[in-house]
Amino acid sequence: MTSLIKQKVDQAVAILKELEIDVWLTFVRETIESYDPALHFIAGTNVVWQAAFLISKDGRKIAITGKGDHGNIERLEVYDRVIPYTQSIKPDLLQVLTELNPQQIAINYSTDNVSADGLSLGMYKRLCKFLKDTPYLNRLISADQLLSSLRGRKTSDELQRIQAAVDETVSLFDLLTENIEIGWTEKQIAEFMHREMRRRDLQFAWDKDHNPGVDCGADSTSGHLPPGDVPLKPGDVLHLDFGVKKAGYSADLQRLWYVLREGETAPPAEVLKAFNTVQLGIQRAAQAIKPGVEGYKIDQIARDTLAEHGYPEYLHALGHQVGIWAHDGGGILGPRWERYGARAYAQVEESQVYTLEFGIHTAHGYVSQEENIVITKDGCRFLTEPQQQIWLIN
Repeated sequence: MTSLIKQKVDQAVAILKELEIDVWLTFVRETIESYDPALHFIAGTNVVWQAAFLISKDGRKIAITGKGDHGNIERLEVYDRVIPYTQSIKPDLLQVLTELNPQQIAINYSTDNVSADGLSLGMYKRLCKFLKDTPYLNRLISADQLLSSLRGRKTSDELQRIQAAVDETVSLFDLLTENIEIGWTEKQIAEFMHREMRRRDLQFAWDKDHNPGVDCGADSTSGHLPPGDVPLKPGDVLHLDFGVKKAGYSADLQRLWYVLREGETAPPAEVLKAFNTVQLGIQRAAQAIKPGVEGYKIDQIARDTLAEHGYPEYLHALGHQVGIWAHDGGGILGPRWERYGARAYAQVEESQVYTLEFGIHTAHGYVSQEENIVITKDGCRFLTEPQQQIWLIN
């Protein structure tokens, strides 16, 4: 993990230069209670007392921590200086700011991006109190754009970890296909996946109680809900939303099965039409996405595909970023709705990882597909072969 933190801190320096921001300041305390998401990339550990991590665009890296916390930060061998304090962080913080003399200081707050909103209101007020009567109080700006790029632009190490999580998730889908039986309930399907995750020592890409999300036929309620007692029966579409975390990074995929009824050799026409429409929308979005495109424009492609085939629009974004968690990063591939704020206008960047996902409700169940892609120099690459046909259970 230390090598990854070094990579991300160096990447932060490059982004600061690109954005012409002098200093990035992460100001935290008691992080086991209130963990700033930025710490994943600059510390990888908790602190108890107030701590300040300062990274400048000229490459200087300074950490100020409580005596007792400083040893863990020193062991990272990332920071040029680790300054321990006892009574108050204020004198050392002001001294370092005087040395750096930044014209802009990016701090971790955002109205739209939870990944960049780690600075609590209390800590912000404390920081402002420290900076009172200094020129630095009026130089504070949001670190949203910095953190969106830092979190979104995956290093080769991060991409390898995400790929490993995707591969494990696909392997578990295959294992379920080999073992599933008609009559299993949503709970039993989820328990099967959980047992295999424990055996492989895998973690959850989101909350365990609805990972996987399992829908057996039209009687299920799709969404972020725990699996229920609905059994899988002939004529049902089985839909799973599932992702594991491996080596600290996540995957997020959705796959579909259909339980054949007596005399059937393929899913009904209604199910196939929905599946083909979803596939078409995902492929069109994948063909259009590339660095520099605003996210909402990619989302609109999938919505237009639904309208073209007579279906209502879905009620969420087409895609979110994937990384440490299944829902990761700042920008999204989503509509220009108030709830998404500026995130839908963010431009896609090379080396970001996104989902492409949407679905259609049918009389046989929820027909939805979700793929993971990495943005390349001039387009995108799927991290696993997209599902080409509905898998059959008989």
